[in-house]
Amino acid sequence: MKELTIKNNYDIAQPVQMVSMSQVLKKHIIEQKLFTPIAGKNYVQVEGWQFAGGLMGIYPRIASVENLSNDKEIKWRADVEVVRMKDDKVLSKGFAVCSNKEGKKKSFDEYAILSMAQTRAIGKSYRNLIGWVMKLAGYEATPSEEMAKMGEDAKIPTTPKTSTKIETPKIEAECEECANPITKAEATFSKRIYKKQLCRSCQALRKKK
Repeated sequence: MKELTIKNNYDIAQPVQMVSMSQVLKKHIIEQKLFTPIAGKNYVQVEGWQFAGGLMGIYPRIASVENLSNDKEIKWRADVEVVRMKDDKVLSKGFAVCSNKEGKKKSFDEYAILSMAQTRAIGKSYRNLIGWVMKLAGYEATPSEEMAKMGEDAKIPTTPKTSTKIETPKIEAECEECANPITKAEATFSKRIYKKQLCRSCQALRKKK
């Protein structure tokens, strides 16, 4: 299978570059298992969003943290900015909170509550900027840490329950136009519609023509 070409600093203003980047992102997330299945959908963990940022030459910066705790609750808020490395320009912002009142956080120490607030804020700030790129890669546009906050029963893909069968995307074919990896389902669908094995990005480009 043809190796994917990784370009330095993909430009969000160039849609063709974003399509190419989404395939690099998809391959990395699959290989490193940086997604969490939740309610039948795959949500990317913050490390996957940070990898996407690295491909674009952007990084998250903690702008501020605020202690919202009281006598009955440990609660922190974090504000994060996504910054372009070359000129330090702020491209996106996001904030999030974490509390030990959340179901799975009752036993967390205060530092862990603060850390999770920062992690969620990082994911949110990336989502506000490149959520659509994550959708191009075949994943949901919401970071998995944000979904876990909503009380969903998140399971790591390496240890699924025996009662729940979760299909992990597999690279089983390649696009006939760009040679990027695609799944068997994608290949079958595109051959039926376009008479060729095409990735989702190339299918999208054909629709625009």
